[in-house]
Amino acid sequence: MGIVGFRSLVAVVNCFMLVATTGVAYAESGCPSIPPMPTLELKSMYSDSKGSVISSANEDANSKIMDPIVTFFRTIEHALDGADAHPGNPETDCAFQLFGQWANAGTLTFEPHVYEGQGKVKRGLLNPGFQIIGLKFRAAGYTLNGSMLVWLRKMDQENVEFYTKGANRANQRVWAATGAALNNVLQRDPVALAFQDQVWHEAIAAIDNDGLIAAELERGQQALVYHIYSLSATLVLEAARNALGYNESAEERQRVKKLAVAIGETLCDSHKMEELAKAKIRIPDGQWAYEVTNGFGGDRLDANWLRCGLPQTDFNARDMGGDSRRSAAILNELRH
Repeated sequence: MGIVGFRSLVAVVNCFMLVATTGVAYAESGCPSIPPMPTLELKSMYSDSKGSVISSANEDANSKIMDPIVTFFRTIEHALDGADAHPGNPETDCAFQLFGQWANAGTLTFEPHVYEGQGKVKRGLLNPGFQIIGLKFRAAGYTLNGSMLVWLRKMDQENVEFYTKGANRANQRVWAATGAALNNVLQRDPVALAFQDQVWHEAIAAIDNDGLIAAELERGQQALVYHIYSLSATLVLEAARNALGYNESAEERQRVKKLAVAIGETLCDSHKMEELAKAKIRIPDGQWAYEVTNGFGGDRLDANWLRCGLPQTDFNARDMGGDSRRSAAILNELRH
């Protein structure tokens, strides 16, 4: 899974600057025009069987392939998270037009000529971000047309099918459920709805009494990073489920809290996790690890997060729909 490399490499792009390397052009209307990508084919991010040692060469190659997608997200997130996002605002209207262009092209819903898993995995990690953008447009007063809804559903259905058949039971599968729940907030899909409910219960059951997750401990030096990603996915999934009318039990809330507490303890003292993971743990050194939890964590994040983690100054969840505070607020407003 390449989320570590991609998140750490992404820089904030000024959406309406024409930068040669980003692939941004401008239509006669003055709106940014970013060519859609029908499929996503990437190189494996890791050079070891555990998925803990990043291949720098493959990471660099993948970041170039990802440039159009990164620019797409930066452009739209910048417009939607502005204080005056609404129909009639030129920047937001341009973003909505761009979203429609990518929908009409069926972006990321075509199979690659040669099968490879990394692109599918990354597409699955991007899916929740596309769904959140749809929710933010709706919250800003826009009406998603048929092609937009069909596109978002198809992307989500392909991802649900991939993880229903696959053996992965770690954070990637939780992210898949998160996308499924978010798409159901936009439009009902019984298959995806059942999938997210199944995975929610799997994710809660996977949190041990000490707050750690066995599958993520197997990631060696990346164990802490992937515990954080698992928590991030679980928090967004929980918020989407609340918007759908689910109410988690006190026991489920306590399990999520245990995961957050265990991560906070590890940020301050990694020895326990290092013993269990049998590796020197990588401590996240950038806001890319905190940008989702900063917006969705709330009282789950205890004093250890504040004392040993990075300051809560970055809420821009890059390629996850933008400002995570705004994303959480929209879902909370829809809570039944």
